[in-house]
Amino acid sequence: MKDKVFGEMQFNVGWCKTEAISLWGNLYTFKIRTSTTKDEVPSEKQQQAYLSFKKNLNEISEKSLGLVNEFLSNNIDEILGEFGDPLPTNLTDLLIPNQVLFFKNGKTAIIFDVAWTDENVVILLGQSIKVDYGYILEGEI
Repeated sequence: MKDKVFGEMQFNVGWCKTEAISLWGNLYTFKIRTSTTKDEVPSEKQQQAYLSFKKNLNEISEKSLGLVNEFLSNNIDEILGEFGDPLPTNLTDLLIPNQVLFFKNGKTAIIFDVAWTDENVVILLGQSIKVDYGYILEGEI
């Protein structure tokens, strides 16, 4: 399917594509995904969220870095329990890029896999930026 905003996408639990995204001074490859069924196309809210995400990526990167580092610091005992010392100098190196998910309600989630738990770490973008484990996505889809 070719969307006028997202471009060429394939269906795999939502319409998807991959994209290189610069975050925190690093270039990551993320899956870009919409929370849609195969019979739906990305909504106008999802398209606007994608355009806003792309336009404001530098600001999102700057604002989320401190929140992510604070989240990781608050969970350092759990992380050390899995990895031991020494940890990477940049705690964000513990995050494995997964996907950027655009919800029907216009919110956006940047989702990372992590090695110390089965949960994902999520940056939820809406009226404010929140960072937590994946349970914060409940009710968003």
